Amino acid sequence: MLVHEQLGIYQARHPLPFKLNHVNCYAVKGQDGWYLVDSGLSNEAGRGSWQKFFAEHSIQSQDIRGIYLTHFHPDHYGASGWLQEQSGAPVYIGGIDAERVERYWKHGDWILQAMQEMFTANGMPLEVTLPVIEAMSRLLPFTRPHSEVQTLQPGDSVRLGDYSYKVILTPGHTDGHICYYNEEFQVLLSGDHLLPGISSNISLWPDPGADRNPLDNFLTALRSIEGLPCELVLPAHGRPFTTMAERIGQLLEHHRERLALVKESTGQGATAYQVCLQIFPQELSMHELRFAMAETLAHLMYLVYRGEMKLSQSGGVDMYSLV
Repeated sequence: MLVHEQLGIYQARHPLPFKLNHVNCYAVKGQDGWYLVDSGLSNEAGRGSWQKFFAEHSIQSQDIRGIYLTHFHPDHYGASGWLQEQSGAPVYIGGIDAERVERYWKHGDWILQAMQEMFTANGMPLEVTLPVIEAMSRLLPFTRPHSEVQTLQPGDSVRLGDYSYKVILTPGHTDGHICYYNEEFQVLLSGDHLLPGISSNISLWPDPGADRNPLDNFLTALRSIEGLPCELVLPAHGRPFTTMAERIGQLLEHHRERLALVKESTGQGATAYQVCLQIFPQELSMHELRFAMAETLAHLMYLVYRGEMKLSQSGGVDMYSLV
């Protein structure tokens, strides 16, 4: 689907085997070939969806000039290696998330154990934790074959099609999430930083190298682009939208409300798992529960860093309480 004629941007919507059942990747047509933004999962459905898109637009593998990723999550990084094998095109990602690719996907078994230990330490029963981690482990094959990535830095200028885009660091959803912004037409390829219908998942990771306050990073990043002139946002999930400033205001208010609910749910003492069950009372898949638990931890840690909550231990389990 053509979403911006002057810039030559097409949306390539690929299926995901989750409740959030799609990811929007983008293909930008230039005089010398095509440039891809994000890659979907490396599974049969994802690869088949690309092959269908290429056939519809008469794209040969050698026509692909570059593959640009917004972040390291499997539905964005996953098929980049397969696309690189097909085309020989370079793959680009922000420097911070390039390191995450190496640690999480290319040497990924340790992150499963670390996630299990973090969830157990925060009150999740083992009979729940084990299937949650098993669901996470099933994602690892969707990142293979791995791509060889080149790194981008904030402020870099990259060429997508026939136009220049600025690399903007927008941490929170991942520590190294980046967006691509075309100043001439005021178009933002927002990845998972700005979504029209849902809030980006903001997760605390057990990696010692990961930022311990990702929610603060996310809120700061939202405010940092609030005044950016923007006529069109092209998100990774949901439909393109034109109301960026309004959407940022909605997201800031959402997290204000969520933090108030976290404080109410914690009271004088609760584990992160107990708080998670109150914030997310609906039935969740094991995949969704991992996101819910990690997001609850991100909100709790935000309040700890603000001095509004304290973290202690009881019987080897982390406990949170209001100050």
